[in-house]
Parts: sequence; C-alpha cells; structure tokens
Amino acid sequence: MGAILLFLLSFVQPEDASFLYGMDMSWAQFSRYWERTYETSLNAARTSQGSHDMERWYQRYQAKFEIPMAGRFSFRYRFKALYDYEASMHEHRLEPTMRVASNFYLHWVLVPYYFKRENQTGLGLSWRNENFDWLSFYAIVQNFDNNLSKTFVSEGPEKYLYSRIPLRFEVDARCDIDRVRLRLHAELGTLSSRFLDWPDSSWYEWEQDKDTSSAWGRVEINPLSGVWTGVRFSASRSRAETRWNERGIVTADTIHDRWITPFVSCAPTERLELLAECRLWRMNRDMDSVRYRRDFFVLSTTVNWNPVPWFVFGAGYQRSWRYRYNDEEPIADPWFGRHPGRGEHSRLVFTGEFRFKSGFMFVIKEGLEADYFPRDLFLLSPHEHTYVGFYAPLSFVPSSKE
Repeated sequence: MGAILLFLLSFVQPEDASFLYGMDMSWAQFSRYWERTYETSLNAARTSQGSHDMERWYQRYQAKFEIPMAGRFSFRYRFKALYDYEASMHEHRLEPTMRVASNFYLHWVLVPYYFKRENQTGLGLSWRNENFDWLSFYAIVQNFDNNLSKTFVSEGPEKYLYSRIPLRFEVDARCDIDRVRLRLHAELGTLSSRFLDWPDSSWYEWEQDKDTSSAWGRVEINPLSGVWTGVRFSASRSRAETRWNERGIVTADTIHDRWITPFVSCAPTERLELLAECRLWRMNRDMDSVRYRRDFFVLSTTVNWNPVPWFVFGAGYQRSWRYRYNDEEPIADPWFGRHPGRGEHSRLVFTGEFRFKSGFMFVIKEGLEADYFPRDLFLLSPHEHTYVGFYAPLSFVPSSKE
C-alpha cells in the first residue's frame, strides 16, 4: 500500500525527464519570419528538430502544395508529423477543391490513416485572397470507418464500437494588413461515445466518452516603424471518462495544456533586430488518483544581425523556471546546478541562419550552459542541446499561374 501511495505522489509527465523542455519548446517554434514565409507560400515544406535528451530527438514536419487540375478544380495536400515525448503522429490531408465563385472555394477533406478505424472525412468552405488572407470553415467526421473496420473482428477486447461518432469543427484564418497581422486556428471536438461489449467477460465491458479541442495563433502589431509587438498563444484540452458499469469503476483523465508568449521586436536598422519574449506555460492533468500541475516561465532575449543578405547570426540568453505539483504539493527538482531543487536554469543561445536565393533556408541553434558562466564553464558540460530547421519551397510543383 505504501508503494502505491509513493507512486501516486511521485507522478510526473514523461517530458519532465528534460529540465530544458520549456526552453527547448520555446526554441523549437518557428520564427515569425519563417511563419510568414511558409504561410504565404503555395507549395513548401519545413521542419524543426532537436535534442530532447540522451535518448530522444524532437521532430516536427510540415508540407503543403496545391496543384491546378481542370477549370475550377484543384487538389490541395497537407502533411504534418510530430514526434515528442507523448506524441507520435503523422497525417496526410487530401483536399479536392472547387472554386465556386470569385475567391470562394469548396473543399472535400480526406484524411487516410494506416489503421482504417482512424480515417476522417468532411467538407469545408473558404474565402482566399491569394495566399495572404483567408478564412476557412471545416466540418470533419472523425473515425467514421471504425465500426465498419470491426465488422469481421471477433468478439473480444479489440471490438470496440462507436455509439456516437466524434465530429470536429475547424476555423482557420489569416489577415495581413499594414500594421496588423492575425493568425488563428481553432478546433472544437464534439463528445463521442464508444463501448466494448464482450459477453463472455463482464470484466472487459466498458463505455467511454471523449472529446478534444484546441486553438493556437498569433497577434502582431506594428505601432512604430521598426517595432513589432504582440502575442503567440496555444491551448488544448483532452477529456476522457471510462466506465466499467458491472464493477462500479470510473476512470477519468483530463489534460489542459496552454501557453501564451508576449513578445516585442525592435529593428533600429535593416540589419539588426532585438527580440524579447516570455512564455507563460501551464499544464494540468486531472486523474482519479492524483492532480498534477506544471508551470514553466521561460524568458528569451536575442540579438539578430544580418551582415550579408544570405546569413543571419543570432546570440541570446534564456532562463527557465519550472514548478511542479501533485495535489498542490510541490515536487522538488532533483537536477544539479546552482539552484538544486528549484527548477531554475539558464543558457546562452547562438544561431546561424542561411537564406539562399532559391528560397531554401537552414538554421542551426546551439545552447551553452550559463549557470556556471564564465567560471567552470568548460570543466562541466557546456553543450546544452542543438536544434536545426529548414524551409524549402517546392518549386517543382506547377502553380495555377503556370
């Protein structure tokens, strides 16, 4: 019994294994320049990758293209993949598209998966002004193939069926005017219900309700010449409740993950940028046995210098504070350093970004231990993770203008 209580009180998330996780995720996001370049490109691919720890490598991939077909018809393709501590997903999204009126488009959405039970389909309507401004609405049926894919599955733990199929409603928008840039993507998932009815064993009979929703975006404002300020944000919620009615057992798991990053960028010259941002990140996980909470505060400052058109050099400083709780009881941080048990850490950051005439861009980011800077820096372990990224225009894909 004591061992069980000890386990419950010591619950941590898998990503807690890396005390640099907060700084790394702030670091792994694409810069505002990269975001604008990718969003306004019709055909492009990009990736952000880096070291989590001695065993794991963070990976994020995205790609998109649109091919003209006949007359009003075109074909859109979207790919995304993410490999993180608790995430392992890749998705191919196919959208046969028809222009129904000037700047208005109708989309049929198909998202095939290796396991057919996860397939998705739906419809969308969008308004687009080239690749700079758009507003899209989608209605997606998730896991619509689940019950059909289970047709010839024998009764047992693998034959779970939906009594209420999950739906998802999406809004995707971008607006770029003189002094304001807005970006929003939101997904609202409806409550789904599925059940497992295995007549030979009441032990395995269960019902489950689940829903997932999320939103992310940016607000950028240009109040003065050379100055941009605003905020990035992300929020997601996932809820599940499973009931074993015969045994009177209910298990629930709710995850809220959200962060907000105010920023200010000042460019006193065309070749120099001063950037400061602070990410406030809270993650809650509420289960039957324990309530877990993690807070990150990550401060990042960077100076970017563009000495030649094809190269940008960056140098900066990051400091992170991490606080974790089980049932509001603090979890001491075991990591060594100047602040043992307090979850505080800092590092120096150096970046080299290459921007070629072809449109291809490559960036490498290197962290350097700063808690012991300058004394004892190289006597310990100065290297603190490396991240890389690239952006590539898919120029081989024919465009409608061609």
